[in-house]
Amino acid sequence: MIQLIASDMDGTLLDADKKLPPQFPALLEELYRRDITLAIASGRSRTALLSLFGDLAEELIFICDNGACVMQPHDAPIFHNLPDQTIRDVLDLCDIMPDTIPVLCGFHHIYFPENADQAVENEIRRFYLDYHKVPYSALYQTKEPILKIALCNMHGTAAYTAPMIQERFGSQYEIPVSGDYWMDLMCKGITKGAAVQDLQKQLGITPAETMTFGDYENDISMMECAEFSYAMANAPEHVQKHAKHIAPANTENGVVRTICEVLGIHMDSLRKSV
Repeated sequence: MIQLIASDMDGTLLDADKKLPPQFPALLEELYRRDITLAIASGRSRTALLSLFGDLAEELIFICDNGACVMQPHDAPIFHNLPDQTIRDVLDLCDIMPDTIPVLCGFHHIYFPENADQAVENEIRRFYLDYHKVPYSALYQTKEPILKIALCNMHGTAAYTAPMIQERFGSQYEIPVSGDYWMDLMCKGITKGAAVQDLQKQLGITPAETMTFGDYENDISMMECAEFSYAMANAPEHVQKHAKHIAPANTENGVVRTICEVLGIHMDSLRKSV
């Protein structure tokens, strides 16, 4: 019996317009009635997630910044910030890497260089709120704890950014590719999967009672700790190989449809209660 569901957001739960499925509030109510815990596991930061879910956020567990921040209802958030020297080292490297823009993700605010072009700024706006454009030199002086450094390259991070970042930091930090234009750098051992495993231990839930959904490389660790692991049909083939099942694409409401099918929930009943 499923007791824990963890879902990625972009390319997974959200549709092509970055909106929640219309059935989501009713589905959340039904899961709550069945005593099933739902965790939202995203590369997005805390402020963006809370804004997207509104009042529904009070009932959810959030695994933010790929696991660097975990928030549970009525508990203080748990977060893991990067060492100051690491931040300086990443900024030094990005400064000499063509077209790679560092985005410092703090607990409260997001910081990126003011010389980023409009295409990069538009891409950042798709995923982050409470952002500040600052001179590149000011990034070195950020006082807020930084949980994650997101790296944006509009030519593609896998080909143009990942090789240098992985060569310099790969053995010391978690560096997943999280999208076509994005990769992230977090403390070693900080992943969505590690956060899900912590929840399993806390709640006394086994992998056989866990369902996960994802579409990109930063979701693979989550897939590996669930018997009911689903990659979206829109996920790259190499990501799909890590999941036990394939769910319909995010543009086809794949997460809600799959949950309803596995749990025996009628979609029509959810539509009527929205």
